[in-house]
Amino acid sequence: MRLFEAGLRFVGQLDELKQESMLAGVVTGSRLPEGWANAREATDFYDVKADVEALLAFAGNGAAYQFVAGEHPALHPGQTAHIEREGRLVGFVGSLHPELATSLGIDQPVYLFELALGEIVEGRLPKFSELSRFPEVRRDLAVLVAREVPAQAVLQCIRDAAGENLTDLKLFDVYQGKGIDPLSKSVAVGLTWQHPSRTLNDDEVNGAMQQILTSLEERFNATLRK
Repeated sequence: MRLFEAGLRFVGQLDELKQESMLAGVVTGSRLPEGWANAREATDFYDVKADVEALLAFAGNGAAYQFVAGEHPALHPGQTAHIEREGRLVGFVGSLHPELATSLGIDQPVYLFELALGEIVEGRLPKFSELSRFPEVRRDLAVLVAREVPAQAVLQCIRDAAGENLTDLKLFDVYQGKGIDPLSKSVAVGLTWQHPSRTLNDDEVNGAMQQILTSLEERFNATLRK
């Protein structure tokens, strides 16, 4: 189930009320629609975060936003992220607090997000770019970093090092547990490169991957997960 609502809310005191345009959403249940070809997997935090990232990208300049571990009284203290842009709080995403879920009689994970529309809508239409006729190159990468390193910082480091032909970067797994040092976590991403006017060769993509690994090692002392 996925629901959303956009509208105005009032903030401040009675003598100094102001209106803010907000977008809020709630997600629970299966990740995919029911079907014989779809596994019955529950939606998780990273599914909802990816949806919010896609929304921010559509609104304009999605790379300008950071997801930072945070707190909210209605959300799970370990599964909450503040959404920031240039140091300003523009929203949040997270899992409903277990105590609140229990009091409401909810027995399955529920995820919420809220965005300040005035902060994210840039008032312009997305710019169209001609689709490349040349093939994409996809690589997956998993690295080990210290547990306190934010996944968003890892993603930004990868973007900075990947080169101008990187067209897509997706975080698909953050793992802590069996087989991993208790002080570390695994961050796994999918990267896609595509050149607008020719086919990229293996040497170019391998070089970009090596530059990414070098940057991650220098900044976070990251190591390749094998």
